[in-house]
Amino acid sequence: MYKRVSLVASPVLLASLWQLRHEPLAVCSCISILAGLATWCIIPATTHTFKRVGLAGRDMSKPLRPELAESMGMVAAAIYLVATFLFIPVQFHSYWSTAQSPRVFPYARLGEYLSALLSLQSMVFLGFADDVFNLRWRFKLVLPIIASVPVLIVYYVGYGVTQVVVPVFLRPWLGTCVDLGVLYYVYIGLMSVFCTNAINILAGINGVEVGQSLVIAVSIVLKDLAYVNSSNPETEYRHLFSLYLLLPFIAVSCALYYWNKYPARVFVGDTYCYFAGMTFAVCGILGHFSKTLLLLFAPQMFNFVYSAPQIFGLVPCPRHRLPQMVQNAGPHQARRMNLHRQVSTAMRSFSKGPRRTNNAVCMVASRTLLDGTTQLGLRIIRMYECLGLVDIDRNEDGTMHSVNNLTLLNLVLIRCPHLTESQLNHRILLIQLLNSCLAFIIRFQLSHLFYF
Repeated sequence: MYKRVSLVASPVLLASLWQLRHEPLAVCSCISILAGLATWCIIPATTHTFKRVGLAGRDMSKPLRPELAESMGMVAAAIYLVATFLFIPVQFHSYWSTAQSPRVFPYARLGEYLSALLSLQSMVFLGFADDVFNLRWRFKLVLPIIASVPVLIVYYVGYGVTQVVVPVFLRPWLGTCVDLGVLYYVYIGLMSVFCTNAINILAGINGVEVGQSLVIAVSIVLKDLAYVNSSNPETEYRHLFSLYLLLPFIAVSCALYYWNKYPARVFVGDTYCYFAGMTFAVCGILGHFSKTLLLLFAPQMFNFVYSAPQIFGLVPCPRHRLPQMVQNAGPHQARRMNLHRQVSTAMRSFSKGPRRTNNAVCMVASRTLLDGTTQLGLRIIRMYECLGLVDIDRNEDGTMHSVNNLTLLNLVLIRCPHLTESQLNHRILLIQLLNSCLAFIIRFQLSHLFYF
């Protein structure tokens, strides 16, 4: 079906490209759709090749644990880069067109666009290296900083503004603006680290990585469209720059989501998480809306803070913290099952295959033993318990025995039990969508309370 749609749509889009060749935004939209169709067709054609070279893994959330091709985000990222490369001459077509009066070529803007593509290409390469070599977390924190160097250099040479507007309630002490100097570059460098790893941390079920990225990308595009016809040429250019990067991203991500949503037929791998995060970071840095971007990343920020005790070793952190698949689960099965018994039962059920039952397979929050937890970690767990953020299993003497793994996915399963994998993904995307609505309210309706 996807091949027929592509064969029918491609000639129409190519004809539209020629008719609209003098409108960069329209051409970018056509190229994006073509890139999406190409991704839609190429992913199923390359799955066997990826499996043959060992880029495959088991879907642990399915009874039969099917083997799926991994790192398919590499296909989407490669097609995205091809699309953005092809768009370069279109974006600057008017500057060498003989039909218009000659103008000075905007070398600074070309440099910004090329630096963005260089950072994205570097991050795709590093993400694929992570999928192949399974790099340690210490390297995952350094690699985005290295990949963001081209963008930071171009920002320093071409723009270089390091002043930030101070909120109203702090102006009596700090003044209207504060020049952060080199600290501002540290801030935007760390933002690239956060964006790339935040999506990677909030992962583990079919469709959630691509789904959250799509919601964020569409939210940014809607914001950009509101400024396309701005009276300020610089503001208009910044948001057009963001659109030129995000429209192809949305197209290839929609195609990838089709194959990765439940029941997944491919895995996206760390390549896509790094690729998506760096795309948002580049748009936020060079588009000058880093604060709005952080508002859209509020669920990922919460997930990071919530997971911090395990990430920093205060609470034992297993290799995989994704929710577990359980059949015939009772209302409080996740709490009553001992951790070792839960793992062994799951392994036996996997080895024997799925039971013949009419009950749907649902997800339960995975758990970790609290043996070896530091005193600070135990205090944080107690604080989480007071806030209703964790589900603790205690021994008969009242001591804490195990706790759910500290991720947003497991937290949603604690508050909303008996969810299937598809329903859990939809809950996460709903949270992301509601957060985007809240971010727009803060950005457009409440910002005057802090800045004017």
